[in-house]
Amino acid sequence: MTTDPTNPPVSQAQRERLTLWAGGQPTQDQPTFAWTFARPITARRARAAWEALVARYETLRSMFEETGSGTFACRRRPADEIAAQTFVETPRERFFAELCAPVTLIEGPLARLVVSPGRDETLIGLSIDHLVIDGHSHARVVTDLFTRLSGGAFTEPAPTPADDFYREELRAAGAPAGDKALAYWRRTAGGAAYPPLHPSLSRTPGAPVSPETAHCEVDFETSADCTRAPLTRSAMVLASVAAAIARILDLPAGEDPFTLLLQSSRRSGPEKLAMAGFLSNWQVAGFPVSHDAGQLLPEVSSAIFRSMRGHPVHHAEVVRRLQPELYGARYVPSEPLPPYALFNYLAAQATPRVDGTPGTPLDVPPMGAYRLHGALRIYGTERADSRGAGIRLVADASVFGTGFADAVACAVATTPAVVPAPAARA
Repeated sequence: MTTDPTNPPVSQAQRERLTLWAGGQPTQDQPTFAWTFARPITARRARAAWEALVARYETLRSMFEETGSGTFACRRRPADEIAAQTFVETPRERFFAELCAPVTLIEGPLARLVVSPGRDETLIGLSIDHLVIDGHSHARVVTDLFTRLSGGAFTEPAPTPADDFYREELRAAGAPAGDKALAYWRRTAGGAAYPPLHPSLSRTPGAPVSPETAHCEVDFETSADCTRAPLTRSAMVLASVAAAIARILDLPAGEDPFTLLLQSSRRSGPEKLAMAGFLSNWQVAGFPVSHDAGQLLPEVSSAIFRSMRGHPVHHAEVVRRLQPELYGARYVPSEPLPPYALFNYLAAQATPRVDGTPGTPLDVPPMGAYRLHGALRIYGTERADSRGAGIRLVADASVFGTGFADAVACAVATTPAVVPAPAARA
């Protein structure tokens, strides 16, 4: 792959948020994590590690500017300049205020490392806006940061910016591939950019969003060959949750299929795995309603497989062309979108360590982006041993009623693990 560092492209996803920002609708979407370490870590040491990281990841040096009505440019600033602007040493009482402060999308740096050194304890926080990073890239950044903090050297080649992938995506939007993606969306979701999870669900006009959160676990049948495939493991989680929802809502099996949006990192090969940037996308998938997760698994696996093959353009472009009135709406906190459901599946991140001392994760206060749109979010996090996954459910009580998230979590937790059928697509 070749890239032109003097003229990085602006992707469809980036353009969507930048358009909102330029139009006076600023949004906050900053994946932010923090840890406490039971040991002293000097600010000088942390800053040296941060400077090395910023020099290694070109995407962390990205800054955006408006070049005209609806057009934007990306520029990459020198590593020392960005590192100086984005490293913050602060007293403990100011730690979260500094860490969670919103970034400026146009003309501002998009990453921040915050450190509160102490004699017996050090707080370290990392915030990077979604304009330039996805979950896979964030995990790599964290690993490299703590490798350097511990005095280790980077062992892998520097990650490749996602620029050529963005160019490929932009070309597809104006080519037959884009029309093919839109045709798939129309077939699967009736042309709706945010299709309802089920036809029976609706949102009362003017009703405020009322999110409720619940947690549960799914254990995989590790003796089955199918569990060796990440796609099937994620399908097992989704099938378990979907079957529980169908039972609780008492929906007729085999009728009125569920329609969900899937969040995919779109890293389908070694080349994309080596990239750093924002490659995530939302893809639409439909499968029949069923009360039995085992029966549902082949259908869910097939739906995920079809969706992954069907979208060479970003969801932002789908919205812009199919439902322009909703373009950008998922980034506007005041917009209660239709009762759609989103499924997101990632692998658990290794515990950060500094000189062998593990960091303890801290709860980051709620930020502007973490609001519930649609009606249901399903987050699956696969355990490091690949033997199961933790599930976090966030459901809108104004759509499903009070206690729905807890009811689904209980139904998943009390149902035997899904055993993949031999015909399931891996």
